[in-house]
Amino acid sequence: MKRIDLLTLRLFVAIADTGRLTAAAEREHLALAAVSKRIADLEASLDATLLYRRPRGVELTPAGDALLHHARSVLESMERLTADLSEYSAGVRGHVRMHANTSAIIEFLPEDLAAFTQARPQVRIDIEERVSLDVVQAVRDGLTDLGIYAAHVGADGLQTRAYRSDRLVLVTPADHALAQTRSLELREAIEHDFVGLQQDASLHALIHDAARAAGKPLRMRVQVRSFEAICRMIACGLGIGVLPDRAVSTHVATLDLHTVELTDAWAHRELRIAYRDFDTLPVLAREMVEHLSLSGEDG
Repeated sequence: MKRIDLLTLRLFVAIADTGRLTAAAEREHLALAAVSKRIADLEASLDATLLYRRPRGVELTPAGDALLHHARSVLESMERLTADLSEYSAGVRGHVRMHANTSAIIEFLPEDLAAFTQARPQVRIDIEERVSLDVVQAVRDGLTDLGIYAAHVGADGLQTRAYRSDRLVLVTPADHALAQTRSLELREAIEHDFVGLQQDASLHALIHDAARAAGKPLRMRVQVRSFEAICRMIACGLGIGVLPDRAVSTHVATLDLHTVELTDAWAHRELRIAYRDFDTLPVLAREMVEHLSLSGEDG
């Protein structure tokens, strides 16, 4: 198999995005004949048909779908490489990529990352907020160096370390009937309407699993994207919710909310750091893992 050059990969992605050779040629500023020749040569090199030719355009074959996945990954890696090298010329002395769930970003990472960068002022940290399932998948796919996720989400095939722990609490309006209770199990609150995160969030799955285990369906009245939105919905009387204690603490006084301790075992969550292979991580990423692990022990 001949080597595949980056221009051909970009061209193939453009064809997949537009569904037409003509449109891809225009996007990449190539002649249509040159595009047809490159794709024909690519198919011959791979000994596989990549496109179904239709009267109104093209569609990817299964082999084309597989190539598209890898092509996007290669091109994204090249973009990151270019960005990294440009940063070094501008004085940056390292780059760490991290995906983390909302709990970690709100509760712990601001202080921990500030301490890390204080000793390394020329380090750049790219952090993206994702649900725990997506964090783990991003680490598996090599889209990020490190991921911080809730430990009830499986991370098979990855190396992990303990980071921090948090406790989930029941959040109610201050004048709610359950606000007079110091602690309870989730099953004692299931008869009420709930406000929660949307279905792709691991916290959503955790609460629903707990409700099913208790033999009662959860009455999810409103689903939103952020902890703050949940708190505001609860404050307006649209239901009650389950959130990390530290994440909701800043909203309790300003929104007139109340928190009740959940005594369920699952309400105590472990946050973990995931990576593919510690020994192959960039030096700064390894230092970050060590720093976050120690921060968790000190905290």
